[in-house]
Amino acid sequence: MKRRAVVAGLAVASAGCTDRLHDIAASTPRDLAVRSRYVDGNPLVDGRSVRARPAELLTHAASFRSAAAARGAVRPDTAETLRFVDRTDFVDDGGDAVLVVAQRLTAPEVQLRLGGISRTGDRDLRVAVDQAGVRGEIETDNPVVKTLLLRLSDERGPPERVIVTIGGERAGITV
Repeated sequence: MKRRAVVAGLAVASAGCTDRLHDIAASTPRDLAVRSRYVDGNPLVDGRSVRARPAELLTHAASFRSAAAARGAVRPDTAETLRFVDRTDFVDDGGDAVLVVAQRLTAPEVQLRLGGISRTGDRDLRVAVDQAGVRGEIETDNPVVKTLLLRLSDERGPPERVIVTIGGERAGITV
């Protein structure tokens, strides 16, 4: 009887995690390895972030093929982002990964999560980023920067173009 209760408790405790991992795995091509990290704030230097874009552009994306380029675009006081960059084996440095940074100007309570990735061509990707934490329309007079870091390793080679969609708005980048 005790064994059944423990097994049932483990199944209930892990159900949410298993479902979320399954959803991401099901919506990502099998030959693409992805790691993501949500950052509450703006880890990029002023000229590289969404804040450097026109006010009407709420979504921004940037990509990096080398550690030097990524470190040059990341503020030195953002330890979590720098750790993520340091763990990336960049294509131009002999590895197989690129770093994509997706940013959104939005309400403070919003968090960004990877929704899914699909191919739009042999070396082109569409990345869907979900806004969690609020329901319905998101409006704010004082938007803040939210960031999602994505490490992409593709068996077909580094992507040539990535389209990032957040909240119905798109930002395209050439890698």
